[in-house]
Amino acid sequence: MKRLQDDGSSARRVVKRRRYDAAFKRHLVELSLVPRASVARIALDHRLNANILFKWRRQHLRELAQAAPKPAAGLLPVTVVESQGAAAEAPTQLVNASAARRPRAATPAGVIEIDLPLGRVRLTGAVDLGAVRAVIEALSAR
Repeated sequence: MKRLQDDGSSARRVVKRRRYDAAFKRHLVELSLVPRASVARIALDHRLNANILFKWRRQHLRELAQAAPKPAAGLLPVTVVESQGAAAEAPTQLVNASAARRPRAATPAGVIEIDLPLGRVRLTGAVDLGAVRAVIEALSAR
C-alpha cells in the first residue's frame, strides 16, 4: 500500500487491487470443495476475504453446470388401449406399460381439464391418478 500526501494536511491511502492467477484460484476452490472444509479457514490461511473465495466457488460451480451435458428427456413405454364401454364415444387412452400390469386406482368417469403454462390437458372417462400425476409433473417441469 502506498501513502500519498495531499498538500501536506491529510494522508490518504491508494490501495492496489491484488490480482490472482487462474491456477491459484482453482487450487483454493478445489480445497474449499473438499467435504467438511472450512471456506473461512482456507481464506484466512491464504490472507483472503472469505467472500472472494465464495465468489470464486460460485463462478466455478456455475461453469461446471454450464459445461455439463443436459440429460435427454426420458421416454416411457406407452400402450394404446381401446376403452371397453361405449367404444364409439370414448377416445383411446394412453397407458404407461408398467402401470398396465398393476391394479389401477381410477376416478369415476367424467371430464377433467387442467390448464398448465404449456397448454391444457383434457382427460375423459376413467383416469389413472398415477398417470395424471406423472403427466402434470412432466409438463410442469418444462
